[in-house]
Amino acid sequence: MQSRARRLVIAYLVVLAAVNLCVYNYANLYALLHPASDIRLNLYGDPQIEGDAKISREPRIGKYDILFNDYYLHHIYESTIAAFRPHYVVTMGDIFSCQWISKEEYYRRIHRFKWISHQVDSKNRSLSGNHIYYHIAGNHDIGYGEETEPYHINRYTNNFGPLSREWLSRIGDSTHRFAILNAMNLDKTRRIQYRQQAWQFVHQLVAERRERPDIPLILFSHIPLHKHAGACVASPSIKYHKGFVVYQDYLSPATSAYLLHCLAPTFVLSGHDHNGCQAAHSVKTSASQAIPLGMTDKSLRSSEDLCSLTLEEIDEFQAEIEEFARQTVMPATGFDDVGTSAWDTLEVTVRSAMGEFGGAAGVFDIRATDHSRQPSPQRHARTFGRIVAARANGYEYQYREVLLGNHLGIRVLLVVDLVSCLVVPAVLLLLKL
Repeated sequence: MQSRARRLVIAYLVVLAAVNLCVYNYANLYALLHPASDIRLNLYGDPQIEGDAKISREPRIGKYDILFNDYYLHHIYESTIAAFRPHYVVTMGDIFSCQWISKEEYYRRIHRFKWISHQVDSKNRSLSGNHIYYHIAGNHDIGYGEETEPYHINRYTNNFGPLSREWLSRIGDSTHRFAILNAMNLDKTRRIQYRQQAWQFVHQLVAERRERPDIPLILFSHIPLHKHAGACVASPSIKYHKGFVVYQDYLSPATSAYLLHCLAPTFVLSGHDHNGCQAAHSVKTSASQAIPLGMTDKSLRSSEDLCSLTLEEIDEFQAEIEEFARQTVMPATGFDDVGTSAWDTLEVTVRSAMGEFGGAAGVFDIRATDHSRQPSPQRHARTFGRIVAARANGYEYQYREVLLGNHLGIRVLLVVDLVSCLVVPAVLLLLKL
């Protein structure tokens, strides 16, 4: 009897050890099957780190939750960075849970986030690595257009860098352009200077695209492009207060149309929608008929007409631009394992890294093919499971969503581990008596 009980205890420990090894090394196991690439980006959506407000609401449970979530998010960043060895690590916005926190709390959370995202160790010493960190401003970092204040902008840029930025990466025999947009101030913003700065960067990109249309563009935006209801979990909702944005699930139809027509990105990588989403955007370069712009001598007929508009004209002729978008931008569609060739821009909304969404990390790869020197005009994209694979510009693109485990499951495992550490030695001791 005792020997049988002892074997059962040993079998239990073996199974528990195997479960722990799989859970804590899942990223390494997953990476074994991951294809090689020329450029790799790890993407982390909306961690929304909480702090003092949660502790004041839930004094006992709040402290435990924050401690657990810090270690949980740290595990997501650290394990996936170690496993996939990216060139770039991008947090897709909403680093913090609220844009209204005090200065003191803001810097406490920055310290925690740097450890969570594997930039410093537990003693605040910088960690070396071959990857570069980029951060995108979200609504919980600097607020929506109606909310953005100078102190939001200043403390964000002082700690995370410019709101809008771009860089070039050599891939194979050619180059890719990567650009981060300040999506929070693209639509109606109370402090006009921030919106002007956001659009000045967009117009700069438009000029660069005109000069070098052969360089593929990968665009980052915290807020996804406009889609019709049903395309993703989020709905096409924008709320205004005194004419300025106080909430939005997507960028406005006019802004989205401008970005699709005038920047023509190959991929858009966004955040904000915690459930994640994949969509294909198809754009026609001209409308079926010219759309007059008010009492002016201008009209909208082609992409070039739209791209020549100033910010003031974009605001003045919103209705006309939306009609142009209805004629030229096809409703965003999903795509399955059969795939589709009817797309100009693919968009992946990165699923949130938060525990209730499975602890997700996105891995985005670009690989030059044999045709990268003379790109084929053919495009194709398909999804299978949590993978989006595409071919365009003589390159292969692949996005994989890696789920490291729901937070409730991880909490249960931790409790089982703790109880086992206390109970199993006692059981073994009793079996010896």
